[in-house]
Amino acid sequence: MQKIRLSVHLIEITNEWVGRIFCHLLLAIMVIMTMEVMLRYVFNRPTIWAWDVNVQLGAALALLAGGYTLLHHGHVRVDVLYTRFSPKVKVITDLVTSVFLFIFCGALLWYGGKLAWASVMVREYNFTSPFAYPVYPLKVLLVVAVFLLFLQGGAKFIRDLTIAITGKEI
Repeated sequence: MQKIRLSVHLIEITNEWVGRIFCHLLLAIMVIMTMEVMLRYVFNRPTIWAWDVNVQLGAALALLAGGYTLLHHGHVRVDVLYTRFSPKVKVITDLVTSVFLFIFCGALLWYGGKLAWASVMVREYNFTSPFAYPVYPLKVLLVVAVFLLFLQGGAKFIRDLTIAITGKEI
C-alpha cells in the first residue's frame, strides 16, 4: 500500500509542477502578442512568426494543462446533479466515468503516438505559413501531455477506489 501511495503522490507532484511551470506560457503569449500589435500598428513592421508561435504556445499550454486540471477537479461535469450526490455516490460516479477517460487517453496515445513518430521521422514542418515552423515537437508534446493526463486519471482512480472500498483517503 505504501508503494501505491508513493506512486500516486509522485504522479500528483509531477502534474502539479508541470501545471505551475507551463502556466507561464500564457505570459509569453501575452508578451508576443503585445509586441506584435506594437510592431504592426505603431511601427508598421509586422512579424511573420508571432501568430504561429502563439498558436504553438497556446496548444502546448492547453495540452499540458490537462493533468493539472484533473488534479484540481477543474474539468467540466454536470454540477447541477453532481453537487447533490453524497460523497460515496460522487466517488462511484467518478470511478464509472473514469473508464471514458482511459478509453479517450488510450486512443489518443495510440493514434497520437503513431502520428508523432511519423512526424519526428520526417521532421515535419508547416509550410503553409511563411514562418515554416516545425510541427513534430507539438505532436510529441501531445503524447507526453496525454500520458500525464492518463497517469493523473489513474491516480484519481486509485484514490476513488480506496475511498469506495475503505471509506478513507489514501
